[in-house]
Amino acid sequence: MPVEADLPTRINDGKCDQGCFVFGTKHDVEKAEKISGFYRLNLDLSLERLPPGECAILNSIAFSPDGSRMCMYFCDSPEREIRVCDYDSFANQRVFVELSDASSEPDGSAVDSDSGLWNAQWGDNSRVVRYDADGSETARIDVPTAPPSCVAFGGPPRGFLPGREPLGTVYITSARVGLDAGAVFIAMPPARGIAEPVFRGHNLTH
Repeated sequence: MPVEADLPTRINDGKCDQGCFVFGTKHDVEKAEKISGFYRLNLDLSLERLPPGECAILNSIAFSPDGSRMCMYFCDSPEREIRVCDYDSFANQRVFVELSDASSEPDGSAVDSDSGLWNAQWGDNSRVVRYDADGSETARIDVPTAPPSCVAFGGPPRGFLPGREPLGTVYITSARVGLDAGAVFIAMPPARGIAEPVFRGHNLTH
């Protein structure tokens, strides 16, 4: 299925909500402009353009329960802020956090079981930062080499390893800057992830 076939963009970041795949694109040049879009691949395999508008580099897509509603996090990386809105009305859109470091941009994110957002931050100061539901920073993991690009929770199922919580390992992917190839790092902070939904589209095995 072609996406933005007439534009110099590529698919960049995405997550499943409760069955559909939500993703954004990236203007694939050094100085990206706001020509990229935000989409949802629905269960019937139809492609729907979503309301948040055009971006340069869409990132940080993640979903978190927020009381009786689900909220969605996302960002346009060069703007150096992460936004949040109600899902799937896209109402109540607001700034969740602004990065104070001018050399860093938000990249991929994951949500933990306490509704904290873990965000990989691309830039000179390579790191993953956890933000509480109110946007306050509560934890930081320094990455020893190339800029981190995304973060995810994984680990053994409950009871497989004594003393280890399920989804208690943070996996951090990096770019290949300064390396022969991209790398994967692990950390074990005092946090536990949530199981990510899978795509449940038409004619796929459940």
